[in-house]
Amino acid sequence: MDDQISPLRHYVLNTSFHGFRFIAEAGRHWTERIFWTVCCVLSWTATGLLIKSSWEDFQNNAISFVVDTSYLDWDTNFPSISVCESDNQKRIAEITDQTYGDPHDYNLDEIVKELVYFRGLSFYTLQICGPEAQMPSEHCFKRRFSDFSKDVRSNCSQVFRKCRWNDQEFDCCAYFGEIDSEMGVCFAINSIQVRDKKTKWLSMVSNIKKGPGSLYLEINGFANVYILGEQEVPSLTTLTTDVMQITPHIHYHRFLAIKEIDNQPEVKDVSIRQRKCRFNDESDLDAYRYYSYSACCVQCRKDAQMRICGCAHHLMPNIPASTHCNITGLYCLSKHYNELSVLKPYWANRTGLVCDCLPSCTEIELAVIKDDKFGIPDDFAILELSLERLPTERYKRNVVRGKLDLVVSMGGSTALFLGASILSFVEVVYYFLVRPISNSILAKEKARESRKYKRKDKAGMLILPTIS
Repeated sequence: MDDQISPLRHYVLNTSFHGFRFIAEAGRHWTERIFWTVCCVLSWTATGLLIKSSWEDFQNNAISFVVDTSYLDWDTNFPSISVCESDNQKRIAEITDQTYGDPHDYNLDEIVKELVYFRGLSFYTLQICGPEAQMPSEHCFKRRFSDFSKDVRSNCSQVFRKCRWNDQEFDCCAYFGEIDSEMGVCFAINSIQVRDKKTKWLSMVSNIKKGPGSLYLEINGFANVYILGEQEVPSLTTLTTDVMQITPHIHYHRFLAIKEIDNQPEVKDVSIRQRKCRFNDESDLDAYRYYSYSACCVQCRKDAQMRICGCAHHLMPNIPASTHCNITGLYCLSKHYNELSVLKPYWANRTGLVCDCLPSCTEIELAVIKDDKFGIPDDFAILELSLERLPTERYKRNVVRGKLDLVVSMGGSTALFLGASILSFVEVVYYFLVRPISNSILAKEKARESRKYKRKDKAGMLILPTIS
């Protein structure tokens, strides 16, 4: 009897999905069939809508932010501090005298300053040596642009005089490591970007036992000091509130407040698109090893320079010398300065650079509480950076809809409206694929056995069993 039923009817009569059997059973009145058909359609529609809603919530609302106030056991990391020299007139004069002789055209000093502390524009360089200059100087191209930066910039021991953390003095150059930036070589402490460069790691942690941390620096010459998260890097687009311009004969004291972001361990199992941030080790950049928003912006600017001008400026980190811009390239960079140096959102109509960069999952929120500044007789600058107080709250990123939640939600919807399990879907494969194939194989075997017995019967070799 079963062999005469079609696979579809056989499936409908035996499936574990509720309701289908009453539609296909023989002897049912047509009103019963219509009733169960309507019920099945409504149940499947409701299941589809709930599964779609669960999927959309999983994709778009998997993460939630809460404010955590259980601060008694927290260890708060001090910000990363990067010191970038911004001028060195004495050394520029020495290098230009060595390169061009003494006396020389002192406009060349301004050219060297522009090249060493390049920030996107080259006014003097292009005016005297550029493609539109009427009488280019014969001294313009005696050296590579990047060589000037190496010779002019001060090394670590020349930049720092003294360093103290919480009144404990330490060797500045043992803990401040070199970090390449868009503005040239800087020196950074408490930054993961220099952790693998044979630089010692200083534990700059503040908690309820140690109290708020304080960093004391004595700095020679002119410098810009960047106060950043441990994964961030100095860049042309760093917020001005995160940069301090340091000059000799002045004592600076800045008080800071920090709010950190803590992540539930399960956050890393959520896709980058869902959580809308990247962890430090999820870098797809070649400018820096570890990911951060600022590192991504540097990469974006480098790619834009290569795309528009076919080269990148000579201070751009981690690029081969063959891709450095010559004088024609610098002219192109200056011409497209606003397109390359000013960030803008994708929906803005103004000129600027659109960078599709996600924030770091571990970024910090820095606030300046107070700035003190007063003159000193010494020919160097003093910088003190102190936490104004220990933080009493921080943000926490939690997973509210993980993969397991998605499976449970979909399974619950299917069980509620259809009375089904995962094996109910396996039945579809069984009834329409596995069962027909196995039936076909069995039928062939039966036919083969039947033919074998017929051949034996014709040959008179068929032996019937003896009935006693």
